[in-house]
Amino acid sequence: MNTEDPDDLARRLPELRSEHGFPNGSDDAILAMSLPPQYTACPNPYLTEWLERTKPPGYDDAEYVDPGPFATDISVGKGNLFYKAHSYPTKVPHPAIMRFLLHYTRPGDVVLDGFCGTGMTGLAAQACGAPDLQTRQEIEAELGDVKWGYRRAVLQDLSPSATLIAAGLNLPVDAPAFERRSAEILEEFAAGWGWMYETTHTDGKTARIDYTVWSEVFTCPACGGEIVFYDAAFDTSTNRPRANFRCPTCSRELNKKQLEPRRPVTRTLAGDQIERLEFRPIQLHYRVGGTKFSKSLDELDLAVLQRVARLTVPSFPSTELPPLHRVDAWGFREKGFSRVHHFWSDRALASLAVLWDSCESERDPTLRMALLFWAEQLVWGSSLMNRFVPTHFSHVNQFLSGVYYVGSLHAESSPWYTLVGTRPATGKRKQLARVWETSPARADTVAISTGSSSAVDLPDDSVDYVFVDPPFGENIYYSDLAYLTEAWHGVFTSTPEEAIVDHNKARPKLLPDYTQLIGACFVEFFRVLKPGRWMTVEFSNSSNEVWLSIQSALSFAGFVVADTRVIDKEQYSFRQVVAGNAVKRDLIISAYKPDVKVMVKAGIEEGSEDAMWAFVSEHLGKLPLYDGRIGEVGVVRERLADRIYDRTMAWFVSRNLIPPLTTLEFNDGVEQRFPVRDSMYYLPSQVESYERARMTVKELLQAELFITGEASALQWLRQQLKRKPRTFAELQPSFLTELQNGLPDWEDLPDLRELLEENFLQDDKARWYVPDPKKAADLDAVRARVLLKEFARYAITKGKLARFRTEALHAGFKTAYGERDYAMIVSVGRRLPEDLWTEEPGLLQYFKVAENQSR
Repeated sequence: MNTEDPDDLARRLPELRSEHGFPNGSDDAILAMSLPPQYTACPNPYLTEWLERTKPPGYDDAEYVDPGPFATDISVGKGNLFYKAHSYPTKVPHPAIMRFLLHYTRPGDVVLDGFCGTGMTGLAAQACGAPDLQTRQEIEAELGDVKWGYRRAVLQDLSPSATLIAAGLNLPVDAPAFERRSAEILEEFAAGWGWMYETTHTDGKTARIDYTVWSEVFTCPACGGEIVFYDAAFDTSTNRPRANFRCPTCSRELNKKQLEPRRPVTRTLAGDQIERLEFRPIQLHYRVGGTKFSKSLDELDLAVLQRVARLTVPSFPSTELPPLHRVDAWGFREKGFSRVHHFWSDRALASLAVLWDSCESERDPTLRMALLFWAEQLVWGSSLMNRFVPTHFSHVNQFLSGVYYVGSLHAESSPWYTLVGTRPATGKRKQLARVWETSPARADTVAISTGSSSAVDLPDDSVDYVFVDPPFGENIYYSDLAYLTEAWHGVFTSTPEEAIVDHNKARPKLLPDYTQLIGACFVEFFRVLKPGRWMTVEFSNSSNEVWLSIQSALSFAGFVVADTRVIDKEQYSFRQVVAGNAVKRDLIISAYKPDVKVMVKAGIEEGSEDAMWAFVSEHLGKLPLYDGRIGEVGVVRERLADRIYDRTMAWFVSRNLIPPLTTLEFNDGVEQRFPVRDSMYYLPSQVESYERARMTVKELLQAELFITGEASALQWLRQQLKRKPRTFAELQPSFLTELQNGLPDWEDLPDLRELLEENFLQDDKARWYVPDPKKAADLDAVRARVLLKEFARYAITKGKLARFRTEALHAGFKTAYGERDYAMIVSVGRRLPEDLWTEEPGLLQYFKVAENQSR
């Protein structure tokens, strides 16, 4: 492997095209985007070699100490320079990711982000080695003593558009060279094409236009007269359109919904004739000596636009749009946007074509990448989607994030206005120069690959930590939103590999497809992650179904969830703002890869009772000691017996093993083997630390165990009866009080007496008590028969199950699984309410495995 040979990647491309997620594009286009070996716009064949070459001297894997899950909620704003360097539908601010890296990794460790987007994880990995003073102080105040130093990051994403941005933020760029060459390009553009943005001031002198306001033109439904939306509806006193206005021809009062859009035949610079929404130039905004002015277009201004319409310019993408969810759903094709170049007016398209050609012609590959990173600001920012919003400070990039939308008022920005700004010292060009001047990027700290993360070209057990922010269901269609930018590069996302839910009839992709795709990526993350190490998954979705798919995929891959936290990014996307059910804070899921090799070395038989207890020991060692911030101590839900049992069962089922113990046997085993404090189970080595923390507070947060179903009812009874035996009469008032908190609609909870008779024993004073293990076996057998009899009734009934005993489902699924009767599990599972799966991850795991086995 010769990574120094510039032609090496070209020779490899024919073989690489068979890799999962290889983008759609010519060899020349892919090579033009790539900076091998650090970054390739296709699957990167140099990752394994890079891993060995960048290993720090003296790096010792044996020095790793498990830190446990990151157990603090995070709130980090998006105001930093790197975050704002380039627009993208979703991002996690790199200072937030730094907190996870500093918790889970050491200097020199390898971090993988398989859905890297704009590469914030790579930036965070490098910033850990060169933090700015403010971030350093904030993190040390939150986390205490941390090990600063560079981490190494492998970034992978399906989108070529995303990985180019990641390269721009993570690879070193010569900032002075960028400033010098970008200035030359603008000077060359001004010399040859600057006349397109010239206007005449009142004193007769020539001025440069900042932006032109275009208004959509409608037809009055009453008289058929012309309505220029800006003239009829815009209120200059409020700088907003009025909700109601009058037709200038017939004076009828109207609102925008009543207007009929016009679509006259228009000739584009590509020479095609289209019926596109009609827009008319209304105002020019320009500056003279730093003072802002505006005016209506005069004859000379209109003549310039007519001249532009006859231009011949460098080539630009004009391909027909493929099926795109938001484009199709919002009727863009009917409005005249069926090809890529239809999204720009003539002058904006000519400018973008000329400037793109100049940037793409740069011979130095790193500088070319930086210049295209800069020029990409014009792709959406100069399109017809850039809105005129006079209440905003600037009209740069005023498109709606995460959606295709052409408003009725458009601001056509000049290249200088977008790429330099009205204040050159603080505009976009200078901002990017500052990004690259202050960047912590080093040449051999980050490697970037473009392709599906169902195949990461890294060895088994080679990664120290995984941080991922995967696409979630149908929240955002990344490949759709990247299409315009990728069209200018000529390299497109491989959409069959994209993990989304898409109801577009032309390319349907439903929840099972999403689950399979995301699951294949998690399987790959599990393979490359070192045993005992951690993965953090950021989750942002309002759909229970998608949340369950993520949990199922994690468990199926072999990961075990240890904790869930909240991250507040303090700024919302368009969809988060307007959607009533949109999630505005993200969940952070902490999961780990169990170290099965430890069991093998100890001679523990897979699937045995010893293996179960070895797993529980490892799991308890991974859980936080308590919940809460400094000065607070709360119950850790994952340390309660029922949740430990769920995680253990899920682990066994994911490995296609039959759990060796019943619920009662498991509860008794946990009781005998592990110390219990405040109903939570610990390793003996953890007890002292928990007790010290517990002494610092008066009350335990959320100490009471509420009854939410049969399992928690039994746990509550065990908790009460372990303290001392009690009669039915003594238990009932407290039991009914706990029930006031409510049960799920489906839960058919037996009454208290039935629960006691099936699960506990009475002494000679009619007091119920927890049976010892020897007597519990017979009692457990009786309970199992009762539950299986109930489950058999569910199996023979038809239609949706509205009311049932959840514990009967557990018993029935477990028995059917042991008998390999997967059809039974699937048959009953498909008749259960969807909300149940959120509450019962153990049942979900049985059901998903059974579904896979039944195919």
